[in-house]
This record gives sequence, structure tokens and C-alpha cells, in this order.
Amino acid sequence: MTDGPRTTSLGGGALGLEALVAAARGTADAALAPDARERIAAGRRALEVVAEHDPPTYGVNTGFGHLSSVRVAARDLDRLQLNLVRSHACGVGEPLDDEVVRGMLLLLVNSLAKGHSGVRPELVEALLALLRAGIVPRVPSRGSVGSSGDLAPLAHCALTLIGEGRACVDGVERPAADALREAGLEPLELRSKEGLALLNGTHLMTAIGALAVVDLRRLLRAATAAAAAAVEGLLGSHTPFDARIHDLR
Repeated sequence: MTDGPRTTSLGGGALGLEALVAAARGTADAALAPDARERIAAGRRALEVVAEHDPPTYGVNTGFGHLSSVRVAARDLDRLQLNLVRSHACGVGEPLDDEVVRGMLLLLVNSLAKGHSGVRPELVEALLALLRAGIVPRVPSRGSVGSSGDLAPLAHCALTLIGEGRACVDGVERPAADALREAGLEPLELRSKEGLALLNGTHLMTAIGALAVVDLRRLLRAATAAAAAAVEGLLGSHTPFDARIHDLR
């Protein structure tokens, strides 16, 4: 069995488990599907049309949650998104494994690349640039609320994107701003709706689940092969493994 395709395509069709895990574990590269950038740009244009006409639009020119009825002035829309990320980056505990964080980022890119979240193509490309540069956001493992999204873990990922928080490169932890600078990358300045788009989603629990399922499948195949070899080596009977017996149960 191979570890998956050499390149994992994001934002196109369904993202398979093996392809996701191969990219999360560094055995495959990740790239946007050929038509993804235009879909992302079209989604952003649609959002900007809504913003220009100034209707109350949740998360764009309003507050969040119980503050959804509070209008936010146009001059404060970018700051609103920055403050949303900072306020939710409040996780605690030991950091997540690098492969889990990379899986989160891949799933986030795959989701945003569908073109329905209203972000700029530059944001999606900046996330991919983190993956290609080997920059892994330092994400605490405790603090997700799940039902409304993996808000805190995703906020810590977003911090790295904007040059705040901490990140790891080759296993060495450092300020995210330093990691970006050493990789020749610039911190991203968030625009309207983009902070919300970065935080919404269940990408942490999905990444953990995908890694676990792929590992379980491999363990099951290995265990089956080991059991068969043991039966042969011990000159055991094949009769107890007859499928007809188990079909009757």
C-alpha cells in the first residue's frame, strides 16, 4: 500500500482520507485544484457586493453571537476580524502533534477553496504557503467547543497567519513572526469576514478522526496478516475462519 498521491488537490472534488493523511504527514504536497482560485475570487466579489450595499450581514458588519444585532462601522470591519481571532486564541494544555495541525490547515484550505466563505484568494494561498514552508502553528490541545466549531484551535492557527502567537519549524518553537520572516513570508492583514471564516469549522476533530481511521485500517490489515501467518506457522485449522460460520452469527 502507498502513502497516497504525490500531490493532494484541495478545493476540487471530495478529499479522500488517504490523500489528507499523506499531506498531513508530509509524504505528499498540497495544491489548489485548477479552478479553485477563481471560485474563491468569485465568492469574495459576491461578499464585497453585499458589503457595498450595507445591509446587516452577520459577521461582516455586525457583532457575533448575542451581539449580532450590533452594527459595526465600516472603518472598524478589519479590526473586528483581528479582534475575533485574538479573543478566541485562548486554548490551554500541551500542544497538538504537528501532523494534526497540518491536517487542520489542509482541511481549512479545502473548505475555503470551495469559494463559499467570502475570503480572498490571498488568504488561502497564505495558508498553503505555511504548509510549504514547514511552519506549524503551535496549537494548545484543550479548549475547543466543537458544536459551534473548533474555534480556539483554529484561532491559534490564524494567529500564525497574521504573525502572532508561536509556531514550530523543524521541531523548534519560536515566535510566529520570526518563522514567517525566516521563510520570506509576510503576515497577512485580515479583511472583512476573514477572521470568522478562519475560525468556523470542525477541522480539528476531523483531522484527528481522519488520522485515527487511516491508522486503524492499517493496523487492522497488519493484525489480519499477522494472525494468518500465526495460524499457518502453528499448522492451525482454517475451519474456524470459514465465512459461512460467521455469516450465520
